[in-house]
Amino acid sequence: MYQFRKCSRKNILILLALIITYAVVVYVINNRDYVDNREKISLIEESIQSIGNQGACKMPNLPVDSPEMLSFLKDELPIECGNINDDWVSCHKSVCTIKPGVVKQLGKITCDFSDILRTDDYKYHFGTAVRSSDKYVLRRSDFARAQCWTESHVRWNGVLIGIRKDPALNIRQSWSKQNTLNVLMMGFDSLSRNAFIRKLPKTYKYLTKYLKADVLKGFNIIGDGTPQALIPLLTGFTELELPETRRRMPHSEFVNVYPFLWNEYERYGYITAFNEDVPHIGTFSYRLNGFQAQPTDHYMRTYYLAIENQLTYYKRLCVGAQPRHKVMLDYTKQFMLSYPSNPRFVFSFHGELSHDSINLIGVADTDLTNWLVDLKRLDLLNNTVLIMMSDHGNRFASVRNTLQGKQEERMPFFSFSFPEWFKQQYREQYRNFQGNLNRLVTPFDVHETLQDILNLQTLKSKQRPAHTRAISLFDEIPADRSCADAYIEPHWCACLNWETINDTASEPAFRSAMAVVDFINKYTEQHRSICATLSLDEIKWAAKLTPHKDLVRYKQNKDTDGFIGDFSGPGSTIAHDMYQVKLTTRPGGAIYEGSVLYDIAKNQYRVKLSDISRINKYGSQANCIYDKDPEVRKYCYCKE
Repeated sequence: MYQFRKCSRKNILILLALIITYAVVVYVINNRDYVDNREKISLIEESIQSIGNQGACKMPNLPVDSPEMLSFLKDELPIECGNINDDWVSCHKSVCTIKPGVVKQLGKITCDFSDILRTDDYKYHFGTAVRSSDKYVLRRSDFARAQCWTESHVRWNGVLIGIRKDPALNIRQSWSKQNTLNVLMMGFDSLSRNAFIRKLPKTYKYLTKYLKADVLKGFNIIGDGTPQALIPLLTGFTELELPETRRRMPHSEFVNVYPFLWNEYERYGYITAFNEDVPHIGTFSYRLNGFQAQPTDHYMRTYYLAIENQLTYYKRLCVGAQPRHKVMLDYTKQFMLSYPSNPRFVFSFHGELSHDSINLIGVADTDLTNWLVDLKRLDLLNNTVLIMMSDHGNRFASVRNTLQGKQEERMPFFSFSFPEWFKQQYREQYRNFQGNLNRLVTPFDVHETLQDILNLQTLKSKQRPAHTRAISLFDEIPADRSCADAYIEPHWCACLNWETINDTASEPAFRSAMAVVDFINKYTEQHRSICATLSLDEIKWAAKLTPHKDLVRYKQNKDTDGFIGDFSGPGSTIAHDMYQVKLTTRPGGAIYEGSVLYDIAKNQYRVKLSDISRINKYGSQANCIYDKDPEVRKYCYCKE
């Protein structure tokens, strides 16, 4: 008995020591990370201030058809999921129906339907089963499990998805019924602007030609990875500026604490939805704690949790007889159709096809185009701003080892398609928007724009100084805005630095100038009978455009959360240099500025017509060409 008591006291003392040690460690870790966050913010701000005097942003002209980038591309096998009748049940809005064609083929079918209910962001459970041989109306969830069989004991199981009717949502009152603009955001992981054009050509053509989408050519990321793209976009803040939500940190909070934009839209009477696939790497649930309460009225995460363990039974990239990317597209479309009398906000973000591959997204091109066609055909875009976007460009080592690959990572795809009535009714704001297409833009600016959409009735253009971090795209973004003004660290800044070439007689300056003059002469060659051949008179100014040294040297992140950069890399292989020249020609004394791309491997200087600007008046010098081809006036000096 004595030995037992003695041992117990010893164990108790050891236990108390362990508890005290643990408490001290937790305190130190917690306090250290708190200090680290403050230090990280300070380091970021110091880094940003270091480029404060480098002037206006000049975005690189990255060719879509660069041989270097095209060498990484290949076609992927199309997705083959089987016959549509391989799935016995289909859902439209809230009604899931046993397919008559399957009944005709197999005879009477009976199913047990169970709602799939959200427990939290990592678990789900099933509701009480309801048996039917006809149809099932979704009751407590947008998702249900179907366990079906025929009289001859053939069985089929599936996970169903639709939009259940919620009486509480249908009676939600909009703040204003006039000029309410729905917001439909469709995003893709790891897709640069150029990659979108290369791998989704049909989608890009329909988007820009038929939906008249405005593509932001100066959109620049502000951090590494999806959270550092979507958190500022959806909250207006960086992760470091918000309450602690990291999973590994003691006493951290759920991300519901963030001031999400959809909460503001809900207060204005909108029905909301947030959809994201690939739950094991979710934006808010991989490093962060996820959502405690469901974040929006409709939320797809529970569906993706429910099918996760079944994916090995399906064909490649399929769920049943349907490609998985089409599930999200159809769900987004059904959401928009289900509330015709209410304003809607939906953000769908797809990662499976593009997160781990620079090529796989191409298999969705036709489906994505058809989805856009359906949105237009169903009149869903008449009162909707459609935002097609990505979080950042491709991040794979083979592409990242090139300078263009690094720059493209920092320039994701971002476009807006507005209804025609909006362009007419808010002419000044839309004119500003179009004027900003080539200006430096960040997720902070898009967040400010989405805030403005909530206040269309009182929308007025505002003048903002260049150093404002968040400027609505409905306001004019200053032309001299720099990365420092926009709160972008040097290694994330895709903008180019100006290095003046003092010796204008140097080979790069001379050959760049001659490339401009030769291109102009080739352009006017068909009118040589009336337009004189120009020759180089003087090089007024020349400069070489180079990326920030930190961008070139950036290798990866030092810290787990992606805030501190590792600049130990040797630098990327540079395939192209870019030059700008200001020159005069004779006869006539025309003054031109041109941007010239130098292909280092081929030792060639190339220029496009859109990269040449005439910056002095041509007056009567080009009268001879006015009626025949007025577009040539800037480049023609009439012989007579």
